Order: sequence, then C-alpha cells, then structure tokens
Amino acid sequence: MEEKPTVSDFLQAAVRRFERLRESGETSFQVRIAGQVIEQRFCTAEHAATVRQYMTGMIVPDTSTPDAVFYYWNESVNVYKPESANNVRAIWQSRDDTGYLRVTPGYAMIGVDHKNRAYLFCRHPSGAKEQLLFGHSMVVLFGWWARQNQMMLLHSACVGVNGKGVMISARGGGGKSTLSVSCLLGGFDFVADDYILVNREGPLRAMPLYRTVGLNPDMESKLKPGLPVVRVYDERGGKMLLDASRFDFAKELPVHAILCPKIGGGDEPCIRPTDRGSVLAKIIDSTASQLGVFRDPEQYRQMAQRLLTIPVYEISLCRDLDKNRECLRKFIEKELDTCTD
Repeated sequence: MEEKPTVSDFLQAAVRRFERLRESGETSFQVRIAGQVIEQRFCTAEHAATVRQYMTGMIVPDTSTPDAVFYYWNESVNVYKPESANNVRAIWQSRDDTGYLRVTPGYAMIGVDHKNRAYLFCRHPSGAKEQLLFGHSMVVLFGWWARQNQMMLLHSACVGVNGKGVMISARGGGGKSTLSVSCLLGGFDFVADDYILVNREGPLRAMPLYRTVGLNPDMESKLKPGLPVVRVYDERGGKMLLDASRFDFAKELPVHAILCPKIGGGDEPCIRPTDRGSVLAKIIDSTASQLGVFRDPEQYRQMAQRLLTIPVYEISLCRDLDKNRECLRKFIEKELDTCTD
C-alpha cells in the first residue's frame, strides 16, 4: 500500500525548488538567538544582505550544524498550492506529525518541517512593499520557530533597571520606540524596542531578537542617538533603522509589568494602573497582525494566558523626553516592587 505524502514531503520538495532557484553569491548567514544557531537562506544575495542588516549584533561565524534553517524567497506561491487547494480563495492549511503548511493563494506560503528543523516563507512578489518582503517575512518565521521552542514572539519593547524589566506596548506611533530608545541611551537595561521573545512557562522573561532600533525622523533628531543608519524607509514616512549593536543588550530580563504609552498634554509624565483587557487586546492584536495568525484562536488564547497575571499600567508621556525616561526609572526602582507584591 502506497504511503500518503506527509507535510514534510511537500516542504522538502519546496526546498528542492528553492535550491534550484538560488543564485550564486552570499545568500546565507547564521545568527544566534536565545542560545540557538539559526541559518538563514535566501534565493538572492540582495535579499540576504537586507535581512542581514536587521540582524545586526546577532550574526555568528558559520557552523556546520545549525539548530534550525530558515528559507526565504519571492515567487508566485500558486506554484506551491496543493491540488486539493485549487478552489480555495482564502487560506488552505494542513498539519500532521511531520509539520505544518499554510498557503494563502496568490499571497504567501508558510511551512514548518519538524523532521528537518526547517521553516519556509515564500511570498508572491507582485506589488509587495519592501518592508513586507524583508522585515515581515523575518518576523513571521521567528514567530513560528519560537512556538516550537517553548517561546513566544510579542510585538513589544522591553527595558529595565537593575535587572527588573517592563514591557512597553503600543501600536505604531504610540511612543513605544521613542521611550525605549531613550531608555537605551540613558543607560537602562535594554532588550528591544519593537519585538521580543518571551519564555512560555515560569516567571516571564524577555529576550532580544536583534540589535537594531527604529525611529521616525523627528524623534531621531530629538534623541540624537548618533547610531549608524542601516536603512531609511521612504514608504513609512522616512522611518530609520539604526544599528545599536555597540550597546550591551540584556540577554534576558524578568518582566514585572506592562506599560502602555499614551501621548499626554501635561507638563509632567505619570504612571497609573489601567484596564488590563484593553492593553492585552492591543498587544495580542498587533502581534497577530505581524505574525499573520488572525484566524488562529489558539494563538490568541496562549498569548492572553501568558500575560494575564502581569500588572498593567499606562504611562502618560509629556513633551520632555528626559522627564519621561526618568519617570519610568523612578517607577521601576522605587515602586515596581510594591506594585507586584
């Protein structure tokens, strides 16, 4: 009796096609994230060079045995659509003991091959914006990899003082990166300004994914970080990706509270308890948006369950960036212990 093809069989065939499409040149590199070495492979040297910039500070010399391999490429994803999905216009997915596969016809394919520790992301190139092809694909694969390694990727910043950390969570333009980068420049413990990895069990700890930070031009001119510019995104209002690898990043930081920044109109910043549900909803919704897991209620449940016991606060920001930072420092040093007792 002929054996039924597995998800791993399908994904290995996709990898063989990837290798046939692959150009010569520097199309791969390795990074160390949360203690594991991940090899990132691309079809073109240009794509590899772009993602390599994001991973500043995490790149390591090539080893012969990476713990996992990520594959990225741009091609019509309809090539990979299984015959059983010919009439599917939305999302087709399959899961078995060997792996997971999801195809959004005309848009993207995501695959997780458990047997070979391989993670695949192919995106249709037509009309795709640059940041979606590069930054988005990287975040998606790291999100899937984290799930297989008892971790979770969240769309949040994380800073701390004396080994006590807080998550800073807000939608784009809410002050998350400005506040966290200000803290980095002010000597705080620092994990990230945009995405963090957290452990799935035990006391919540945050870990960095890369050592770049992002600022809008007006905030970059106010903070004056003096960091090398990696990229400028004209399609995102000139947002700047900066190389912060000269700073010491915290390998991991215990998270004692979640702060939601709010642009206030007062002369002094303040921190006060706020509604847990609305803040967690923002974190979960923005993370789901970045990872493309809108239709996966299990992922929503797991994120909510992980964050449910963490105290939640709102920090009302004033125009003085130094005051905002020092308000947060005082909160962490003087008040956080009593808030979490």
